[in-house]
Amino acid sequence: MLVALWLALAAPPVFIAPLPDSPGEPAAVALAAGRVDLRRPCYRLACEDAAWQAPNRFTRIERAKAPGSVDPLARIRMPVLATRRYPLYSPASRRDWRVTHGSHSRFTAGFGYEAVRTPDTSVRFEFGTGYRLQPYADYGTAMEGPIARGRLELRQNIADRALLTQNLLVETGKFNTTTRQVIGLDLELLPQWTLQSNFELRHDSAGNGGSGATDTESSLNLRYRF
Repeated sequence: MLVALWLALAAPPVFIAPLPDSPGEPAAVALAAGRVDLRRPCYRLACEDAAWQAPNRFTRIERAKAPGSVDPLARIRMPVLATRRYPLYSPASRRDWRVTHGSHSRFTAGFGYEAVRTPDTSVRFEFGTGYRLQPYADYGTAMEGPIARGRLELRQNIADRALLTQNLLVETGKFNTTTRQVIGLDLELLPQWTLQSNFELRHDSAGNGGSGATDTESSLNLRYRF
């Protein structure tokens, strides 16, 4: 008796009329049986709270084509920022460069090129010409005048904790040719401790009375990185 009185007072006349989802029975009976849901449908692909989300200015909702079916979503016009295409761009460093040097000992200009570039190996060389002002300075030739100067650099990872380096410097002038070669091996003992060894060879074609002279030098250092 109390339930019928509450429905008569609280429910408007349209609530008693049959719903489109259940045309054969009154709305109150369909709701009580759970065959009709008054919740408005969700128009999002992912509905976290299963609630209806109001359309924004990029969404247009169409009417359902048949009773009981889910209202379809029309095509969404994406914002301008979302439709822009940003191509992936990762510029690589150049393999060639220019070489210039000016000091009290010499003036030189030339170019350099990296012939090999891999994660474990790097081979670079430089070549240029210039004028020597001070003899034998900076591992140079024995007289002032025009010179040609070249350098070769090699870096090779021979193990996980071992690095091999080699530098070859050659300078030639009108009187003699000088050569300097340095070979180094670095071993990482611990993350902060490195054992560095170098072997250096220097050759002067005009040394020892014109027959050529060669000097060697080696060093072993233990380096700690703070």
